[in-house]
Amino acid sequence: MPKIVNHDEQRLKMLEKCLYLFTRKGYSDVNMKQIAAEIGVSTGSLYHYFSSKESILAGIIAWSGHSSVDEYIKRTSSVENICDRFDMILDFWKEKRELYKNIMLFAMNVYRNVDSGKWKAAYSFFSEAFISCMSERLNISRQFARSIFIHCVGLSFHSLAFDGNRECDEEIKFFDKILRPPIVDAPDDMEKAADKFKEITSTILMNEFAIPKTAVIKKNKTTKTKKAIPVRKYSHLKTQRKHGK
Repeated sequence: MPKIVNHDEQRLKMLEKCLYLFTRKGYSDVNMKQIAAEIGVSTGSLYHYFSSKESILAGIIAWSGHSSVDEYIKRTSSVENICDRFDMILDFWKEKRELYKNIMLFAMNVYRNVDSGKWKAAYSFFSEAFISCMSERLNISRQFARSIFIHCVGLSFHSLAFDGNRECDEEIKFFDKILRPPIVDAPDDMEKAADKFKEITSTILMNEFAIPKTAVIKKNKTTKTKKAIPVRKYSHLKTQRKHGK
C-alpha cells in the first residue's frame, strides 16, 4: 500500500525548516532549488506546496503566528482559572523562546530585503494575533496586552546577544513578579493586589530613597535673625505725607 502523507503536517515541517534556513542564510540569498536541497526535499515537491519563495514567506508568517498563539489558546481552552492561564503562558514563553529568537532574526532579515508594505502587513498580522489572544485569555485591556507584547519583542531581540537561556528565564521571572498582582490578584481582591504592587514598587522597581543624616542642614546658632520692623514705626511718615511735609 502507498504511504499516506499528511499534507498539512508535511507543509508545516517544510515551513519550520525554511524559517531556520532563512535565519542562517538570509531570505534573499537562496532560490527555490537551494531551499529544496537545504530542507531535504525535491524541487518538484517544494513547488507542490509552495508556488514561489514569496508564498513560503507568507506561510512562515502565518505559521509563526499560529504556533505561538493558536497553540496557547488550544492549551488553555479548558482552563477557566486566570492564575492557571497566567502560569501556562509563562511556561509557554520559556518553551518557545528559541522559536521567538528565530522569528526575530527572520523578521530583521525580511525587513531588509522585502517591500516595507509586505513587512508591515506581516508584523501587524502577528502582533494582532498575539495581543488579541493575551487580552482575551488573561482578561486584560488591549493596551496592557500590547505593552506586554512589545516587551516580549524587545526580550527576544535582547536574548539574541546572550548564549543560553538564563537571561530570558530571569526576565520571565521578573514578568511574573510585576504582572501577577494586576492580572491574577486584582480581579479577586483589588486591595490585596494594590498592597502587593506597593511592596514590589518599594523592593524591586524603585531604588531605596533615604536622606543621609549628614545631609540634614542644622540651623546655625550664631546666625542672628533679622526682626521685622513694626509697622507703627513708619506711621509718622504716612502722617507727614498726608500733610505735605
